Parts: sequence; structure tokens; C-alpha cells
Amino acid sequence: MWCDWQEGRIPPQHWYEHITQQIGIEASFEEFCTAWNSVIVPETILPDSLFARLATRCRLGLLSNTDPIHVAYLEGHFSFVRHFPVRIYSNLVGASKPSPVIYQAALAALGTRPNEALYIDDIAEFGEAARRLGLDAIHFENPEQLAGEFLKRGLIT
Repeated sequence: MWCDWQEGRIPPQHWYEHITQQIGIEASFEEFCTAWNSVIVPETILPDSLFARLATRCRLGLLSNTDPIHVAYLEGHFSFVRHFPVRIYSNLVGASKPSPVIYQAALAALGTRPNEALYIDDIAEFGEAARRLGLDAIHFENPEQLAGEFLKRGLIT
């Protein structure tokens, strides 16, 4: 059922009803959404200024396995998303990482070929899936490591 939720086959109202019934709580849909979104950490690991710098040199795309409740929260609460003109969410594409479908959707939306793209993820399996499609990939470990990878690739100075 989780994949159906993240891949957009279950509407938010049905997910809310399923989860509240499964855990035996009474909550309004709004209360549920607030609780559901509470798992999202309010501070980002990387500074907004890094995305702003990269956006002057690259066309950025955001690729995320997520659900419609979280998408609405992310879009409304995190300023860094403005630097990503392309946003590919699993619930809108109908596929989630590591499926090739979601990476291909991102490449198509960016209008780029795999060998021209750099993919970054904190989950190694997802980076490997991107590499199998011909993308360069970085397994994110921490901000310092990522900055070093950007320096090696000439993306920042």
C-alpha cells in the first residue's frame, strides 16, 4: 500500500482514512496532515545559497519519492525549492526511485541526456540506479563531502 500512496494511486483522503483506522485514532484531516508533515525536518542540511549558486550554472531538478501531503508542505515551507525549475515527485509520475521511469521523467523534464546529468541522493541504491541509466551520481554523505564532489566537477569554486 505504501508504494501505491507514494506513486499517486491513493488519494490523500483515502490515505488519511486508512492510517487513522489502522492506528485507531480520531483526528480531522487537517490534524492528520499536520501530524503527517511533522516528520519533515524544518531545517535543511544544505544552505539555500548553495542552490542559488548552482542555479546560476546548472538547470536544477528535484526528484523525490513522496506523497501529495508532503509535496504541498515542501512547496509551501521550504524556500530552496524555488531554485529547482523542474520538480519530479513520485506521486505525480506514478513511479518511485529506483524505477528507471522516474529518472527518465526527470531527464525528459530537464531536456537533457543521461550523460549530461548529475544525480545526488543520500541513498546509495538510488544513485546506483541512476548510474545504470548513464547518469553521473554522487552518494551524499555530508555537506563537506558534497562540496568536494562539486569542486572536483567544477560546479563551484
